[in-house]
Amino acid sequence: MKSMGSPVAAVLALSVTVLSGCASANRDLKASDYWPSGTRWKRATINALSSRGTWVPLIGAGVVTIDDWDREISDWAVENTPIFGSNETAIEVSDNLKTVTTVAMVGSALAVPNGEGAWEWKPERLLLEVGAVQLNNILTSGIKSATGRERPDGSDNRSFPSGHSSQAWTRTTLACRNVDQIPSLSNGWRVTLKTSFRVIAAGTSWARVEGGKHYLSDVLFGAALGNFVAIFVHDAFLPADSKTRFNATLNRQEVSFAVTFVF
Repeated sequence: MKSMGSPVAAVLALSVTVLSGCASANRDLKASDYWPSGTRWKRATINALSSRGTWVPLIGAGVVTIDDWDREISDWAVENTPIFGSNETAIEVSDNLKTVTTVAMVGSALAVPNGEGAWEWKPERLLLEVGAVQLNNILTSGIKSATGRERPDGSDNRSFPSGHSSQAWTRTTLACRNVDQIPSLSNGWRVTLKTSFRVIAAGTSWARVEGGKHYLSDVLFGAALGNFVAIFVHDAFLPADSKTRFNATLNRQEVSFAVTFVF
């Protein structure tokens, strides 16, 4: 199954515009409101770098390159196909699961209520998220060209990083961010949905290894890249609930600091 391309994204954006009606009519926004301040860029960068979805797979990608583990794991996965049963099935399932992550991103974006701020109207949110996916694609393609790593099956030299993995994790992370901003959901449903999205993305990534299209380090780095891009773009342009908040007050009468952890 082929993934959703630009024409489908355009149709989706048009559909959201129709469904949303005149939701933005009462907003009083200027063009400058749509570009993040320096503070928001800084916050987005810190959030993206400090996310476990960025640094955990990045470290993992480095670890598996030790002592040829990367190739050994790939060879074992291709030979045994422990999850998907065959290389052909793994490749097909990876394509299908990647499409599911697109549905998760779009569906969750539609479920977030329209807001008063810039990019908080449904068509704008969807446009921004499609833009994040495209930014990830550009970065992934650039790194592939720069590294020129041959795939395990020898089909070409665009193995690192995995495009399926980076795309799936960009969309999945955006979907998880959207879920966090749906006030009607209970905590139980939030956890269930976010866990399900991440399992699907992980399946997309691992299937590429079993299919002989990527080494484990390829998909791990792709996951880290996709997660980073998604958080960076989302948190720069849209409201985000940071896991750590730091507040400071300094004046002649009072000096105080507060750190709040949100779980």
